[in-house]
Amino acid sequence: MASTPLNGAATAVGGAPGATGGDDILSKIHDALNVVHSPYSTNQSRQEAQAFLEDVKTLPEAPSHGFTLASNKSHSPILRHYGLSLLEHAVRHKWSEYNQGQAEYLRGWVLQLAQAVSREDPVYVRSKVSQLWVEVAARCWAAEWMDMDDLLVQMWQVPDSPVHKELVLQILETLSEEVFTGDDSVIAMRETALSKACVEIFTPASVLVETFPNRQVGPVVRSGHEGWLQRVCQLLHDCLSGDIQNNEDIRACAVRALEVCYSVMPWAIPKALSATGCVTTICNALAANHVSVQKVCYVLFYILSLHGPTPINNNQRLPWKHSMPFIHELASPTKSFLIWFYPCTTPSSPTYLEGYLSGPQ
Repeated sequence: MASTPLNGAATAVGGAPGATGGDDILSKIHDALNVVHSPYSTNQSRQEAQAFLEDVKTLPEAPSHGFTLASNKSHSPILRHYGLSLLEHAVRHKWSEYNQGQAEYLRGWVLQLAQAVSREDPVYVRSKVSQLWVEVAARCWAAEWMDMDDLLVQMWQVPDSPVHKELVLQILETLSEEVFTGDDSVIAMRETALSKACVEIFTPASVLVETFPNRQVGPVVRSGHEGWLQRVCQLLHDCLSGDIQNNEDIRACAVRALEVCYSVMPWAIPKALSATGCVTTICNALAANHVSVQKVCYVLFYILSLHGPTPINNNQRLPWKHSMPFIHELASPTKSFLIWFYPCTTPSSPTYLEGYLSGPQ
């Protein structure tokens, strides 16, 4: 799935993984991590080991060492997590120093790590991989990197692999939060392109055509016509139809899907929420027989209560088909209760939709 890196790029970002001469420093990294995490280490030795690990991040070979450590599943999770931190440091602090070939090679390593996730990987390792993906996307998606959505869809479609769906959901959630509510300076500089691309990949194509009939079509960043809001709502519907009480994979995917909805709800086009049956699916999730799913739903209903008619500019408003009271009676083995929902307030005008109407930048 990953793009093939350009020739010579491996040397530029630190040499090919496992290159001769790297074994010594990898051994030192392993020893330093043991010292840092050992309860028997003295403060001085722990500080010296930590200083060494920080110095390694500044080496030209750091990305190569990071990929070598992170990709080898025989290593301990702590060692693999440190390897991911080496890659993260390279992306966050040295990306502007890399040429196109170097950046493509580094991106290829990140894609390989994402594609190789498994249920055996600790949650904090998988979370680090998703964050690393978003860091790369913040710098080159919708510019040099145009097939990101294709790659996400391919991982989404890996058969019998809930862990890949969870990873994609976490990437989507983090991307949405970073672009629309984060304070990262890199994202701020590319906010127009990134926010427009997010609207593109999350929204069904039919809703975009209906809502913005005169929009200028920019570079293609989406894969398929459904959009991620449709895919996520369908996954949530499928999870609710399964054994959410006893199946951990189903329950984890349901919670992740709801968390994506939570991150998207404040900026999503209301027509998209209606067309995908998002509100109805969330109502159904409230009746799920597990408290972890119900808790996320309660927060989502609060967000929905703030999602009234949304001004796009001075004279245009998006229709909101759910501007009526919702009374949803839910039954459980121990109690019945009513959930009232009424979208009554109007948030401020979102600049991302103004940018979306203005065409490609």
